[in-house]
Order: sequence, then C-alpha cells, then structure tokens
Amino acid sequence: MIVGLLHPGAMGSALGAVLRERGHDVVWASAGRSDATRTRAGAAGLRDVGSVEALTAEAELVVSICPPHAALDVARAVRDHRGLYLDANAVSPGTARRIAALHPRFVDGGIVGPPPHRRGTTRLYLSGDEAPAVAALFEGSLVEARLTVDASALKMTYAAWSKGSGALLLAIRAVARAYGVEDVLEREWRESVPELPELLAAAERSAAAKAWRWAGEMDEIAMTFAAVDQPDGFHRAAAAVYRS
Repeated sequence: MIVGLLHPGAMGSALGAVLRERGHDVVWASAGRSDATRTRAGAAGLRDVGSVEALTAEAELVVSICPPHAALDVARAVRDHRGLYLDANAVSPGTARRIAALHPRFVDGGIVGPPPHRRGTTRLYLSGDEAPAVAALFEGSLVEARLTVDASALKMTYAAWSKGSGALLLAIRAVARAYGVEDVLEREWRESVPELPELLAAAERSAAAKAWRWAGEMDEIAMTFAAVDQPDGFHRAAAAVYRS
C-alpha cells in the first residue's frame, strides 16, 4: 500500500519506518516543513512527493500524527482525499467524530507507548469499519495493532492517568516549594511512598520536552470527561499546569 504520512515527527517517522520495513511505500510532503522534519523523514526512508496535494493524490491511506490541537485543521487540509484516513492523534471521541465527518473512510487511532524502536513497547489501537485493513499493515512489525470499539476513548482514559497524574505531581511540588516544605515532603515521600520522587522526576523530564503538546491533550481529555457527565476540572487544571 502507498501510505501518506502527514508532518512526520518523532512518532510519525518511526511508524513510517515500521511500515517501510513491512514493504509499504511511505510518502511525505516536504513543502513548508523544517530541516528537522526533513532529517527525520530522510532517516526513516520516507519518499518525498513535495506537496500535500501530491501526497493525497498518490496515497491510498493518509496517516495524521500531530499535536492534538492541530488534528482538526490537519484533517480539513486534506479533506479532498478519498482513500483511508487514519487519525492517530490524542483527541477526544467528539473531536474524532468531527474528523470522521470530513473523511468518509475514517479510521480512529490511538497510540500508547514511545516511538517504536523495539518490540513490545508500542501499541496502536484502532476502531472503525476499516480498522482491520489498517491493522493488517502492521502485522508482524514492532507496532502491535489492536482493534477496539473506540480508539480515541481508550487513548483519552489511558492518558488521563499517565499524563494527568504527572501534572498533579508537578503542581504539588510547586505548592510545597511555595510553602517552604518541598524538602520535607520529598523526605516523607521517600519513606512512605518511595515511588513518587522518581515519578515526579519523570514527569518533570517529560514536561520539559512535551508540555506544549500535552496541554492540548489535557483539554481533549477534559472534553471526553464532560461528554459523559464526569467532572472535567481535573484535566482543565492539568492543562493549566502544562501551559505554565
């Protein structure tokens, strides 16, 4: 299959490399993209077709992996594509439905784990009538494709804890520091909840690199909660933490 990969970042380029290893032709569009993106795409062996228009004309499947706040705009930019469209972004089921309205052959996706560089770390959850066709592309690869009833809902509820709890720890540390008890709190954590200091350190490292992206993801999670009448304040606050 010819797969068009929109805006290949760290995750997208790694998925593209996996698809190439499975024998698929993976194309991307370099027009307007940064040197860093060009370097990633080149290292992954992606074929440059120049423009997004050329990509959508050639690709049988278009894959969108981008920051959550941009997912809808990216989908609109390629709304003339009539093949399969996989949105593998961290968006709410409501946002996924809006994207599906633009692309009749829509497959909803959610990625759990880091960019795939070794087996057993990365899972791609897929839902929709044509999800099995997309899952088949990854069969036997480093990416484990799993079918589910709602890939976006799965991604949102997973990240609600994995990234939401990191924001909570960062906020707690900031409050303890403001009151002058940060060192005492850390000592107490090491004695009574010994895993928390390392979780805090991991949250700090991740936020330093990705907070700009995770703020939008927390907004999408908040919308997911609100849509089923659950409190959305947890993740509105988490978005504020990451924005700060």
